[in-house]
Amino acid sequence: MTKSKKTVVLLFLILFIYTAVELTIFVSGHVGTFNRIRRTIADAPKIQLHGQTLAYVETDSIPKSDLVFYKKTENQPDIIVYKLVNTPENPPYVFVNKKDGTYFKYRFPKPAWSM
Repeated sequence: MTKSKKTVVLLFLILFIYTAVELTIFVSGHVGTFNRIRRTIADAPKIQLHGQTLAYVETDSIPKSDLVFYKKTENQPDIIVYKLVNTPENPPYVFVNKKDGTYFKYRFPKPAWSM
């Protein structure tokens, strides 16, 4: 086997192992490295509620009147977490203020079999 073929096989093997690990993390209901990379690129803070690290979803523009106070984070008490008006006590999504009218949207991670 030539050196270039070995490199391609090794790269494919590393990619396969990374995908398998990410899939295992997703199935177990935890936040994987891909989500952490997306959160870091968006400059969103790491949020912990109820002992769980929340999964970053997107940045969204929402009027302040559509949000109500939910809780303060466990890891950074100065960050306030909001939920949408008329959502249940355990909302599917929560929001953290980025700047005027722009919010980071997070979800509670769940195991794949409970989605």
